[in-house]
Amino acid sequence: MSFLGSNTFGTKDQTARTAGIINSDHGAIVDDNEASYSTTLSSSIHAATYNSSVETSAVSVAEFADSKVRIANYEKKTDTDVDREDGDDDSEQERREDLVQNLARTYTLQSHASGAGPFPSTVFNAHMDPASSLNPNSPSFNARTWAKTVAQQVTADGTGFRSSGVCFQNLNVFGFGAGTDYQKNVANIWLEAIGMVRRVIGQEKKTRIDILQKFDGVVRNGEMLVVLGPPGSGCSTFLKTIAGETNGLNVDDDSYFNYQGLAAKEIHTAHRGEAIYTAEVDVHFPMLTVGETLTFASHARAPRSLPPNITHTMFSDHLRDVMMAMFGISHTRNTRVGNEYIRGVSGGERKRVTIAEVALSGAPLQCWDNSTRGLDSANAIEFCKTLKLQSELFRCTCVVSIYQAPQSAYDLFDKALILYEGRQIFFGRADAAKQYFIDLGFECLDRQTTPDFLTSMTSPAERVVRVGFENRVPRTPDEFAVAWRNSTAYVALQAEIEEYKLSHPIDGPDAEDFRAHKRAQQAKSQRAKSPFTLSYVGQVRLCLWRAYRRLIGDPSITIGQLVMNGIMALIVTSIFFNLQLTTGSFFQRAALIFFAILMNAFSSALEILTLYAQRPIVEKHARYAFYHPSAEAFASMMIDMPYKTLNSIVFNLVLCKLPLHQNSFKFYPIG
Repeated sequence: MSFLGSNTFGTKDQTARTAGIINSDHGAIVDDNEASYSTTLSSSIHAATYNSSVETSAVSVAEFADSKVRIANYEKKTDTDVDREDGDDDSEQERREDLVQNLARTYTLQSHASGAGPFPSTVFNAHMDPASSLNPNSPSFNARTWAKTVAQQVTADGTGFRSSGVCFQNLNVFGFGAGTDYQKNVANIWLEAIGMVRRVIGQEKKTRIDILQKFDGVVRNGEMLVVLGPPGSGCSTFLKTIAGETNGLNVDDDSYFNYQGLAAKEIHTAHRGEAIYTAEVDVHFPMLTVGETLTFASHARAPRSLPPNITHTMFSDHLRDVMMAMFGISHTRNTRVGNEYIRGVSGGERKRVTIAEVALSGAPLQCWDNSTRGLDSANAIEFCKTLKLQSELFRCTCVVSIYQAPQSAYDLFDKALILYEGRQIFFGRADAAKQYFIDLGFECLDRQTTPDFLTSMTSPAERVVRVGFENRVPRTPDEFAVAWRNSTAYVALQAEIEEYKLSHPIDGPDAEDFRAHKRAQQAKSQRAKSPFTLSYVGQVRLCLWRAYRRLIGDPSITIGQLVMNGIMALIVTSIFFNLQLTTGSFFQRAALIFFAILMNAFSSALEILTLYAQRPIVEKHARYAFYHPSAEAFASMMIDMPYKTLNSIVFNLVLCKLPLHQNSFKFYPIG
């Protein structure tokens, strides 16, 4: 497998002129937080030049034309509200539509030229009908219809994404804790030994702490669920339980899970990367560029079965370009991701890199835990719009917890779940949640947004009771939970859950199709029950490529260690310079050997910092089923081998040569 570096993205202008499209990069205004979609769409046209031959290039472009046209169409759809509010972005919207039409026209011509496109004939024969909505040269051209028609064939070819929903019933999650605890310090840390002994002999009694109690719900594929509740109400625990991240948690045995025909144990083991949990902090390798980060994610989950004349590199790179353009980060392709210490993309752009990485993982069930933290209102809305776009394109199921959600973001969700101190007080359609609590006896104040009104139900100081309902409304979390289970909405939810069970029985046809689809995308040498797509050798090769890009992106530690070890060798040898060939230098030679062993042992001390820094990234990728952690360790060892060899030669050569008499290479003379 070959990998394309950042130097392969420099033929944009030439490709655009060849395709007959004006390059919109010149004179385009790019905002730091909002993506310049017209620029990204124009720049993504360069993908047609990946191969030198026109035929192969046309095939690759035709193969992914559906995705690239969907970019602008759905961008246009998700940006409608913003354009309506601003009132002065009509020209920008028209330019996007023109780019979509030009892009579709170009791909159509190239597909006709190649004659190898595996797409339905109705799309590329539409030029014969001047009034067809699939004809890019027609005034009635509809890019959304064009993209949907092409997407049908992509799904039929087996290159689409898997979909999954989740149904849970009588969900109870609990943990164990001591009645009291104390802050450990130097003086009382020794008391912990007594506690350890009591735990070993079984004398220590732990108290059960209920975190989630009697949760019911169903989220179908392509739907988005918003989880609302104050901190400490159990939002993170709920998301982790759905995604299978139950380390330190206990799920009740009577809890029922149905992942569209798959049991919880199977999807959390054999299909670990299909249901993922994303924490609120964005963790990426800061020295890698956005393009390199997403290239790695795209290759890590590249399917084995591809249409004719399409290589894995072409598929992965095109899919990466589609995601970057779709999420508005194509202009950051050659920019470092960065972190708190390394300058890189902005916070909103880094968040979109995380979303693009998850989208490239192909996970049909995604749990996002307060991922809008640190973003302003505009970027929070953009984050939710991006998830909505992803759900519509790939039929992904997104479960998102948001604190202080804007109204525009809330309106994008299909269903809502309200938590109050570990109790479920509502689950249903997002547009019906407000009316449910109003009928319960509470009042929504003027200019109060729906998510604020729903969250206020969990705060006695914020919720307002309607006149005449003072003695009828629930007040405690248990009373809210009882009121919910006695409501007609709860009865309707139970009916929907039973219908879901009948439509998607455990180990039924949906489960068989899911397993067969996944097996078709796995490498032939990979186990059927393995959560990984690539073979182990492929994982090592991919991690080796990334390790090389990391070394190129930030060689300061490697070069610094090499230089400093050379300097230390000179300093040490200056003490033992020109040793005599007598027994009087015996102790000096022993001390020199000690320093040689000590310095070689300490030469890798700085690598500990690197290992700690990359640990959360490796853990995240292991949850995404990109690669096995041992593959990353093996690749890191291989990429460090040349440096360590050179470092050993330089250090030991200086250390053993200079202290010797008459420039001899013999440390201990013989004879």
